[in-house]
Amino acid sequence: MGKHLLLTMAMAAAMAMPAVAQWRNDGPGYRGGGYGRDNGRDGRYDYGRQGMRGNPVPAAMRDLEMIFRRARVDNHEANHFRRALQELDDFNRNAARGRFDRGSLNSALDNMGDLARADQLHPRDRQIIRARMDDLRRLRGYDDRW
Repeated sequence: MGKHLLLTMAMAAAMAMPAVAQWRNDGPGYRGGGYGRDNGRDGRYDYGRQGMRGNPVPAAMRDLEMIFRRARVDNHEANHFRRALQELDDFNRNAARGRFDRGSLNSALDNMGDLARADQLHPRDRQIIRARMDDLRRLRGYDDRW
């Protein structure tokens, strides 16, 4: 009877593992999404300056999301990530309607500036954020075309 109970428990645990792994990817607190998938180049991610082509707003959002997902930050820095992403999304949505929303862009740059100075982030990640800020500042300088 003891062997039977032990075998049953082991089988139940083995069957529960895939369900737990699936919950991890879809469960509460998961910041997943379409960003960060490999682009067919040996499993490497396409982020940073080498990935920039065209509109710098989606590129900045992609890099911020990638850094946010892998970084271990406290709630204060996480809020800077969330606010920067939200402001960039607002800016992008308004730009699609033909409106250059300098306020959203400035707010996103302020939050990204705080992240670029955050000691909790890896120096390479801070460097990427600063580079994206430069790209967004250049975009801000061209607002007369909007």
